[in-house]
Amino acid sequence: MPDECRIYVNGKERTVPTGSSVLDLLQLLGYPVKMVLIELNKEVLPRREWAERRLERDDRVEILRVVAGG
Repeated sequence: MPDECRIYVNGKERTVPTGSSVLDLLQLLGYPVKMVLIELNKEVLPRREWAERRLERDDRVEILRVVAGG
């Protein structure tokens, strides 16, 4: 479908609306934005770029939860 883009999230194939940002993906999946780190195509993506970085076909996104502990 031209209105969707195929990506991989944590190793699983997903489709997102064309033009979706990384931040859009997190909101779509229900992740708490302040509690995750993002790796995009094997590179850490700075939080300040999440809203502007558009996902492209076959991008590979790893979402890592931050866990506090002691």
